[in-house]
Amino acid sequence: MASSSQSCMIIFILMVLQAKLQVFGCIYEKQPNIIIILADELGWNDVSFHGSDQIPTPNIDALAYNGVILNNHYVQPSGTSTRAALMTGKYPIHTGMQGFPINPLEKRGLPLTETTMAQQLKKLGYSTNIIGKWHLGYYKLDYFPTRRGFDYHFGFLNRLISYYDHILEADGNNGTYYGYDFRRNEKVSRKYEGKYATSSFTEEAIKVIKNHKKNKPLFLYLAHLAVHGGNEGKVLEAPEETIDKFANIFNPNRRTYAAMVTELDKSVGKVLKTLEENHMLSNSIVVFLSDNGSPITVGYVNWGNNQPFRGEKYSMFEGGVKTAAVVWSPLIKDSSRVSEELIHVTDWLPTLYSAAGGNVSDLGGELDGINMWPSITENIESPRKQLLVNIDETINYGSLVLKKDSDDENGKSGTYKIIVGQTPDYTLSDFQPLDDLYLPKAYDIRKVLSSTGNKALKKVTNKTVDAALVISLRTKATIVCQQKSVLSSCNDICLFDLINDPCEQINLSTDNTYTSLIVYLQGLYNAQNKTLVPGPPQIFDDGPANPKNFNFVWSPWIGSCETVEILHPDIDTDTDTDNDDEESNADGNEIDSDSDDNE
Repeated sequence: MASSSQSCMIIFILMVLQAKLQVFGCIYEKQPNIIIILADELGWNDVSFHGSDQIPTPNIDALAYNGVILNNHYVQPSGTSTRAALMTGKYPIHTGMQGFPINPLEKRGLPLTETTMAQQLKKLGYSTNIIGKWHLGYYKLDYFPTRRGFDYHFGFLNRLISYYDHILEADGNNGTYYGYDFRRNEKVSRKYEGKYATSSFTEEAIKVIKNHKKNKPLFLYLAHLAVHGGNEGKVLEAPEETIDKFANIFNPNRRTYAAMVTELDKSVGKVLKTLEENHMLSNSIVVFLSDNGSPITVGYVNWGNNQPFRGEKYSMFEGGVKTAAVVWSPLIKDSSRVSEELIHVTDWLPTLYSAAGGNVSDLGGELDGINMWPSITENIESPRKQLLVNIDETINYGSLVLKKDSDDENGKSGTYKIIVGQTPDYTLSDFQPLDDLYLPKAYDIRKVLSSTGNKALKKVTNKTVDAALVISLRTKATIVCQQKSVLSSCNDICLFDLINDPCEQINLSTDNTYTSLIVYLQGLYNAQNKTLVPGPPQIFDDGPANPKNFNFVWSPWIGSCETVEILHPDIDTDTDTDNDDEESNADGNEIDSDSDDNE
């Protein structure tokens, strides 16, 4: 029989072992799976939970109505900067990533001194997987996602690819360049040519979930290509059978865009279903968001819609930087609600790190993101009172949002936004009306309640989402503005009262009543500006970066012999071997590339 001292020693050893298991993420039930689904350039008005009847999104809506709709969620005005902010928890002005999106001919990427969300979650024992788009640099192998904390990558490295042939064309100093961009981990993969990209990414996400070993939690970053516009001649692409479902939309481009959104929505439903079938949904956090507003007149126009807001991608107006966003988890105690609290894309790193059991202080003191987990789960007031939208020092253009809880010498309470500088000529500062050349269809609540996503969510929660709740939440999430015929222009400084003027139609900067508030906001803005890390100049490395040098595949062109041996398409193209099938995801599980998932 063990002595008392021996028993105490055994208990102590077990406690130490348990603590160590917790640190390394082996006590799985205490760490939630984290799934981030990032849409690309999806308009505010292109999810039906925001009030539009034109494009039904029943699965995304189900996630929204069962979770928390984040109606004041801000991102950056372009994709690279949003992805940098998401991965680092820092404003892009603090990483030098605040300018234009990375061109594939540029020697530029997220600085290697920065620690990504994947690297942080790996410290907590997570398997880390990225499916889809990276767009944070690739000119050196060191910038690949598999070298930035992700154990597994399936997708592309640059800003876009065509949805079927996976080609990217890019303009440089000496012309237009064409190349292929699709990889599994660090190997070029041609196995998926001809298959719709949204479907390929969805099926791969399903495989990762199915093959996930449950001795550690899963981090899945599903960064869709959808609904980004494409190359010239293939600007919008979707399966014909899906396009045909939108015969009520007369504009052919908008019709194809609607089909692209539909395929994205199906993806959300399939991911939720697979999580539930593999007994993982009941211990998961699912975040859905878009990286910026739809481009209406600039860049890769996709016929999205940012109504009722002004502006588009690259703009500081709400249409460019406020996007559809939803978070769902059974860990949220007060769900099925619309949150009007300020939240910024930088907040997701500390928020999810905290939810995963990490100590936010371990992330360092240089974060701009704030831990929003208590606010989200408990429905308590957000600790965020201000956020920097962006500062682009090259054109002296930026914006900041402030929430004032009380009246003081700096002005009245409210939520205010200051825009500094003039909206660039290349981006829209006006409203873009929703194309009315369509036969409207009534919002079908039954499709939401019977959707694949809602069925999966219903199985793991006790909450009943019914028609009355759907109507109530949809009404609260819908922003309605009486559009004025003449809008205030922003040539130097604009001030908007976002509570009383959410569509930014009345510039208050000329009203003497707000002089002290403007001075205060300018002070906050200037303080941020003093901390700005200048972005590198946009220099195209046309010759060495030309994909022609690599058998017309976009490949890193600066590095060691390792780069050539691993990545040169002439060595390993995956066209006539099954090496691709033997690649593993983050858990060391074999990914069966040839299997069909007809979920």
